[in-house]
Parts: sequence; C-alpha cells; structure tokens
Amino acid sequence: MSLRGVSDTVFVGLQNAARDWAASSAPLDTHGAHSLPPLLLRGFDDIKSVVKDDSAFSISDLPAYLDAAANIGGTIDDRKLLLEKLITLMARLGTESEFGSRLQQSVIGILYKDLPHPPSGYLALPSPSHPPAGAKQTGDADTSDYTADKNREKSVNYAYRPADGSNYNPLMPSLGKAGSPYARSVPSQRCLSPAALPPADLVFDTLLKRDGFVEHPGGISSLFFAFADLVIHDAFNTDLTVKGWTKNKTSSYLDLSPLYGNSQEEVNKVRRNDGSGKLWDDVFADPRLIYMPPATCALLVLLSRNHNYVAEKILTINERGNFKNPPPSDLAACADQDEEIFQRARLVNTGYFIQIILRDYVGAILGLVRDGSSWRLDPLMNTRDIDHEVSPRGEGNVVSIEFNLLYRWHATASQPDTEWTEKLFANSMPGLDPKKMSIKDFVANARRTMNPGPDIQKWTFGGLKRDGSDGRGRFSDAELAHILQDATAASASAFKARGTPEILRVVELLSIEQGRAWGVCTLNEFRKFIGLKPYNSFREWNENENHEDAAEALYHDIDNLELYVGLQAEETKKPVSGAGLCPGYTISRAILADAVSLTRGDRFLTVDYTPFNLTTWGYDDCQANTSDGSYGGMLTKLLFRHLPDYYPTGSAYAHFPFLIPNKMRDFTKEHSGDIERKYNWHRPHLPVGPTAVAKTYSEVQRLFKEPWVYASNVAQRLDVLTGGVRLNFTPVEEIFARDEQLKKAAQAFSSITEGLIKQKTLKGVGTHVMYVDIVRDVINLVPVHWLSNYIIGLSLKVVENPRGVYREHELYSWFANIANYVYHNTDPSNDWFLREQSKAAADKILHDLKSHLARLTRGSANLESISDSMFRWVSGKGNHSESFLKVLVEATGSQSGPSALDGLGGSLFASVVPTAALFSQIIAQVVDFYLDEDKAVQREKIVQLAEEHSNAQVMPFIFEALRLDPPLSSILLTALSPTSVDGNPVARGQHVLASIIDANTDSAVFDNPYEPSYTRPPARVEDVLGLDRRGLLSDRLFEQVVPGILAQIFKLKHLRRQSTQSGRLTRLEEKTQDVPGRFYCDLNGRVTPFPVSLVVQVCRVFPPHLVAECSLTTKPHD
Repeated sequence: MSLRGVSDTVFVGLQNAARDWAASSAPLDTHGAHSLPPLLLRGFDDIKSVVKDDSAFSISDLPAYLDAAANIGGTIDDRKLLLEKLITLMARLGTESEFGSRLQQSVIGILYKDLPHPPSGYLALPSPSHPPAGAKQTGDADTSDYTADKNREKSVNYAYRPADGSNYNPLMPSLGKAGSPYARSVPSQRCLSPAALPPADLVFDTLLKRDGFVEHPGGISSLFFAFADLVIHDAFNTDLTVKGWTKNKTSSYLDLSPLYGNSQEEVNKVRRNDGSGKLWDDVFADPRLIYMPPATCALLVLLSRNHNYVAEKILTINERGNFKNPPPSDLAACADQDEEIFQRARLVNTGYFIQIILRDYVGAILGLVRDGSSWRLDPLMNTRDIDHEVSPRGEGNVVSIEFNLLYRWHATASQPDTEWTEKLFANSMPGLDPKKMSIKDFVANARRTMNPGPDIQKWTFGGLKRDGSDGRGRFSDAELAHILQDATAASASAFKARGTPEILRVVELLSIEQGRAWGVCTLNEFRKFIGLKPYNSFREWNENENHEDAAEALYHDIDNLELYVGLQAEETKKPVSGAGLCPGYTISRAILADAVSLTRGDRFLTVDYTPFNLTTWGYDDCQANTSDGSYGGMLTKLLFRHLPDYYPTGSAYAHFPFLIPNKMRDFTKEHSGDIERKYNWHRPHLPVGPTAVAKTYSEVQRLFKEPWVYASNVAQRLDVLTGGVRLNFTPVEEIFARDEQLKKAAQAFSSITEGLIKQKTLKGVGTHVMYVDIVRDVINLVPVHWLSNYIIGLSLKVVENPRGVYREHELYSWFANIANYVYHNTDPSNDWFLREQSKAAADKILHDLKSHLARLTRGSANLESISDSMFRWVSGKGNHSESFLKVLVEATGSQSGPSALDGLGGSLFASVVPTAALFSQIIAQVVDFYLDEDKAVQREKIVQLAEEHSNAQVMPFIFEALRLDPPLSSILLTALSPTSVDGNPVARGQHVLASIIDANTDSAVFDNPYEPSYTRPPARVEDVLGLDRRGLLSDRLFEQVVPGILAQIFKLKHLRRQSTQSGRLTRLEEKTQDVPGRFYCDLNGRVTPFPVSLVVQVCRVFPPHLVAECSLTTKPHD
C-alpha cells in the first residue's frame, strides 16, 4: 500500500474512533437542535485538509492580494487573477466556514454594486410608472396583461410572475418589464467620429473571422453554449422594428420567457387551460430558438416537460387540499384551479432553471465542476452589511446594451454547430452568399423565411417530427437524447480573436453596427466602470503580435478600441482554479456581475422564493443535492427525470453534460477517492426496447417465479453494500427459524412495541386523551431496537443507555436509505445519492458487527477485541445481541479469518438490514388500513387471535391489507434471455415492469377485488408481493412477530386517528408507464416510499364520566 493509502487508512480509523466516542459523550436529548460535527471530528477533517495538496491559500496568491490592497477604491489588475483566487479560497473553505461565508457576502456585495440599481441611464425614455405596468402604451399589444393581473391580485394570496415582467419592484412596477428600453450602464466620454471608425467588414476580416478551429481548453462542451443560448435569449430580444434598436422585447429577468412568452397572449398559447395547470406537449413560446443549433430547443423541451411534471405533482400532492382531480366542471372554478397550479408550477420551473444556471452553468464558468467542488457562489443569499443594514435583494433589474454585446459568443461554435448553421443559411436564404450578404438583406430574408407559423403546437426543430396524427404530439425521447448527447460529446471552440465562423459574418457585422448605433462606450471605459485597470496598450490587451498589430492599425489608440470588438478579440484566460470558461479577461469579470444582478434583483428568486409560494414539495425539488455524483448539478436531475431510458445511472453524459466526457474523465483522475471508476464514461447505449408491462396476476406471479429469466437489481446492490463478499443466507435463515429464536423474537418485538408506546405517548393538557405518532415513534423504531439490541449489537443512545452511539431516528434513516436503494430505487436521479449514503451506513454497521464477531471468534487477546469489549462496557447497556451472535458463530464453525468474518457479517447484514424499513412499512400500512372506524371489529379480532397465539389465523387479515395496499407498488426487472410478457416478445436486456397493485386487483383471480375479504388464501397474495422472504420478512419470523406488534397497537383503548391531516398518512398516487405507484411525503415535502408519520389518540383512564370525553374529543376524519 502507498504512503498516501496508509495515511488515509489511519485517518479513517482515527475518525471512526473519534466519531464513536463523540457520539457516546453527546447529550441524550438534543431538544430539537440540529446536530453538528463534534469538535474532535472537525479537528481531524482540518488536519486531513492540510495534508492534502490543495490548500486554500499559497504564496503564489500574494501578488493578487497585494494589488487589491494597493488599489482599494481604484481599479484592479485582473491579470493577477484576484477573483479566481478568491473563488478558489471560498470553494476550499467550504460552506461551513464562517470566514468563507463572510468573504462570499463581501464578494457578492461587490459584484452586485458593479451595476447601478436602478439604472441611471437608458437608450430611450422608459415607460412611466402610470398607467400601471402592463396597461396599454405605445408599442404594446393590448391591455389584457394588466387587466388579467389586476383581477387576479384581488383573489389570490400567493406570489406569481406577471406575464410581461412587470411589478417585480412594487415601487417601480415598470422596471425591467418586456417592451422597455435597454439601460445604458456606462455613458461614453470618448469622442469618436462614426466616420473615423474602421469598416465593420474590415474589422471582421482582420480580427474576428475564424482562422482555424481550436478545442476549448477547459473541456467545455457544445451543450454548455446551447444552454447559454437559452439564458441569453431569456434576457435579450432586441426589437429590430424600432428605430435605433432601443427596445428589449423580453423582460430583464430570467423568467424562462423563451418557454412561457412575454405577454399574456403568448402565455395563453402555450397553456392547456384545462384545470391541470399544464402546457401543451413539448411547446415553447420563442420562435428565435428554432433557428439556433437544435440542442438549445432540446433543452427547452425538457424544461417544458418539467413544467408539466411539476404541475402534475402539485395537483397530486394537493398540499392545501384546495384542488380537485379531475378538475371541477364549473368553468370559473376550473379556471381558478388551472391558474394557481400553472403559476406555482412556473415558479418552481423557473427556480429550477435558475438552479441550473447557478450550479451547472456558473459552476462550469468558474471551473468548480471540473475541479470536483460542490461549493457554489450564492448570489441569492440573505445578508446584512457591516452596519447591520439588510443587503438589497429583489429590487428589480434592467439589462443594458453593454451586456447585450458582451454575451454574443459566436466564436465558441463547435464544428457540428458551424456545419448546421451553414446548412440553415443555405436552405433559408438560397441565392445569397454569406460572405457578401449585407445586414439589410439578412434582416429582410430572416423576416420572410424564418417564420415557423402561428400554431406553436406544430413547431419543430432540427428535422424532428412530432407524434400524433395532427402533428401536435411529443417529440421522440430517442431523438432528443441523440441531439443532447451529440452536443455533450462535441467540444466547443475556444474563445479567441479570429475565432468566429465565417458563416456568421453578417451576424458579427450587425453586432458591430448595433454597438455604434447605440453609442456604446469603449472597452477601456467599460473596464474602468467595473473596477478593472484600463489597458495602456494593445500589447496589454492581446499579446499575440498579429492580433495586436491588426487592432492598432484599425484603431490607432487603445482608448479607441470599441467595446464589442475589444471583448471578442481580447486575450483569453488559461484554465486555472476558479476559471473554467476561459473567455477574455473583461468578459470573465463582467459576467459574474451580471449574473448576480439578474438573480439577486429578481424578487421571485429571493424574497418571494418560499415554500408557501412554490409549495413545500416544489421548493424542495428546486434544491440541489451536493452528494448526487455531479457536485449538485441540476441539469443532471432534468436529464434523468425526462429521458431515463437514454441516460442510465452513473453516466458521465448525465452527470457532467457541460463538459466533454473524455476531458472530464482526465480531470476526475486528479480528484481524491478514486471517483473516476464510479462513472460510465462511454456514450449511453440505446435501450433494447421499450419497457414491457405485466399487470395480470398470473403473469406477475410467473415473473417472480422465474428469477433465472427475470432478474431484479437486488443482488447487485447488496453486493455493492457488502463489498462484494460471498453471501450465504442459509445459516442466518435457519437460526431465525428455530423455535427458541422465534419465541425470543416474538417476546422482544412485543415488549419493544409496548415500551415505545409508553415512552413516546404525549398527554393532552387538561384531558385524559393521549397522542402518539404510531408510525414515526413506534413502528419505524421497532426493528431499529430489535436489530440493535438483539441481533447486530449497535449501541443505541436511549434513556436506558445514555452513553450509546446511535440515535433511534438516525439508525432508522440509515435503514430506510438502504431499503430504498436495494428494493425501491427506480429514480436514476436519486441512485447515486442512495448508493453512497447506503454504502456509508453499511460500512459503519458492518464495522461494528465485525468487531463483535472478531471478539467472539478470536477471544480477547487482541487489540480489536479489547477495544470492542471496552466500548461495549461503556455504551452497551441493554444490549443482548451477544446471545444471537454466539449462536450464529457456532452454527458457522467459529471461523475467525478476515474473509470468513467478512462473509458472515455481510450475510447477516444483507439478510436483516435491507428488510428492516420494509418491515416497518408493512406494519404501518396494515395499521393504517385497520384504523378506519368501519374496521373496529377486525382490529378486535386481530387482538383476540394474537393473544390466543393463533398467529396463522391473523395472517389473512395482514395479507388482505397488503393485497390492497402492497409495500412495493411495482418491481422493475430485466430479461436475461429472449422471452415474452403477456404474449409480446421481450428481448434480452429489455426491462419489464411488474405491477403488483394491478396484479393484486385482478378480477380474474379475486372476487370483488377492491373490497377486503378475510377468507382469501394468504398464499395467493404472498405470491405477488414481490418481497424477498428473508430477514425480517422470512415466513416463520414474520408470522411469529407481526401479530404481537399489531396486538400491542390495536388493544389501546379508544384508539382512533387524530382528527387533522396528521391522523392520515400523507400519500400521493401517480402512474409510470401506466402502472400505478403509491408514495409518501415527509414534513419537508420530499417524496419517499416509506410512511413517515401517523398520529393516533388513545385514552388510558376510564372513569364512567370520562368515556364520553375519550370518544368525542375528536371526530373521525372524513
């Protein structure tokens, strides 16, 4: 093993020991506070970071900091890379650093104040504040926007984005709305006669025209610039019909206007208006994007689909209970429902869009994704200045002409995009030579030929065709994925002078002439305005002798250099820490200031970006998961969600879509933790075929009985968690099936359940009614206590053992993650997180388990056994697991070698831990099923039979509840050989989705399938539950322990649901591939396969005069 490997192993061992002792010493009751890493652990983390070769500060950084200190209040030499060094410093300090947080606040404040808020100058007179924003003014289409918004304001209590971008600033309601003039950030003081400026075509030929394709030095893919097109077209849409090109037809906010439109009329065209809040299939509002390379529209289609996904979720979850599904038949009520769902879904979708910008897009610009950092600059954060004044947010924004010119990144066009553009010009403007085309000819021909028609449901792009006989359906998933993956695989061009493809000559000429028509400032004036040192010579601007000489010949004096030309032909950055985009130095600095202004100035991304407005689920869905394998990438989630068959789990094309896979692979080899091997770096294979679906009882039963033909991922995932050891479940299952073990288990489960009910019950004030969260605080914790204290030997921190290590709910969350990963996991966007979380939990559990086994097999004459004995003595009160582990060790021959212990520990873990949360889920759903008042008789019968030890007679009640409410709604299988499902051929490798819900309600097998009947043969139901019959779900153990648990719950006097929503499981039902699925929502709006909470009430004291109180305190939930 290398020295680095030895040091890592030592650190891991020390960290584990520190973790356990710190957890053992922690107080039993946290009083609801968030747990923080103990000081000792943080110390080890700090030491480890020092040992690494990427310290946050080095001696080579000093010149940049000294230059900044010497020029406080003046201009900074950006060639010393101060901003990049600050970004690197903040990223390496991380989100938990107080100094890093303060530094980030200062950086964001500086960037935000780079531009005036509100702008101090405009190209033309801005619209007056009165009449109100959205009312008809010169150049506006009509007054419908204002009327619709004003009427809505009277009846809603949630914030929403007005269609035209008005009312973002309540004090200046027209600020930044669509149809307003551009702002002028920098008034030019340089006297330049238009006649003295060099001809635009000469400028293009000498400074801008591509002299050869150069791959992007930072590994940026073409897809990055396809997304940049979305951002740019969201913020800029110059009205070429207005004299002087002064008006911006879109709003000055990143409100996804390319998808939704810039007026109520445009918004109405994309909406269904049917009560669902959805858009028409795969539509968008901005026709300009059809004439961009097709990856731009493909991304926009995914965001269109995401709106519908969000709207459906909001309707299904129905957080406030005010929606109806299907929508109400009353037209007014239907319209109100559609409006609210649409507006909330738009807030979520635009929030999602912004997170892609901040995490994927800006993350690539700053080189953070390339460097493997999940830290991101957060311009939305709420802060206070040093004088305690609240830092401004949500003030509004107006985009300026300077930034309109800055974002024209034609030089970065990839080779495939250049070829596509050449074909577009040839097809849409035949007979015109792009090398000689005038601006006038280009504009006239573009207006005539680049018009997709009024029916947006029929718009198409990139040669794609829509489904449906009327040509208004969805685009093919396969074709969208092909476009997007081509763009990820293609390298963008490097920013550089002489980098723009010749086919875009006329577009560059238009850019130069627009800058001149606007009287825009020079490059040096712009640099001084944003606090950068102006250039003293053309050599400073670009050290390439050819570029320097050409610019000097054209402009003579560096102070004459035009902004647009100076930005595009400036010397570019090299890829270093904090710099990934590698444009010219001025662009690199300015885009961060603009990004902060665009986002921080938007009230719907700041002060109104709340769970109340977006819904709890919607707000959570917009949050990044920094442990998702893409360092918190949100585009990753979008690709997995909407093209799951074409972006398999672990694909680098999904995790790093803005970086070329082979380049990113080289970058990850430099990251710690051997992470490169966890990704699939090859282009995803096409799926073998569409997912086949089995719904009938007979077909689903057949699939489960032929595991050699239809395989699940369970074995593969268990292999990941246990480290690839050989698993042997037979000894474990044989021990569980022994009579003495079954008797012990039944007693233990019943006792644990009774004890948890007593401990977790809360007494109401001034009443004999008592409350307990029977799912969260009892059912979910029962297997946690049994496995910890009777089987594995995990040190629980409870009242009886205050020096324990693991808290009850902490362990349950581990068990739930493991069960989710092994059995439920069908969402590719969550696979990485579940795998890594489950693997980390498994490693900790197996570490403790194997320490116990080592002590039992090797005796106490070794360091590991002594350590285990000491820790057990300190923190093992109430732990009875040694009895079971001794039996297990004896049954397997008491082998003490490392491989034997790995195999024994892995087999026990794989048998019991993944089934623990499923076990709780089953009991919770059975309890929920029988809590309804019309099933009181069945509850009493279950208690009676359980107390008579007639467990076999209880099973029909349990299995009938599970038939109607199975723990697994469906199971995804893979065909291992050619076969058929329901008579349809299935190829090897094709997925098959077995619907357990449909099979369990097959009328060919079950009479009155949706009505409970307690005389059905249990075996018939067991055959289609899809569960592994091992561990806590093994037949004999399950039958022995579950009736006793149910009896302890159902015998509680006057048991009933708490009358509010807390007395119901928070569930949602949705279909995938026309297969029904059932899920739950936790308190934070996250969707989970497991029940989270169900509060019941009981009475413990029953004098005659209190019976009525216990019965009538609450009424059953209707």
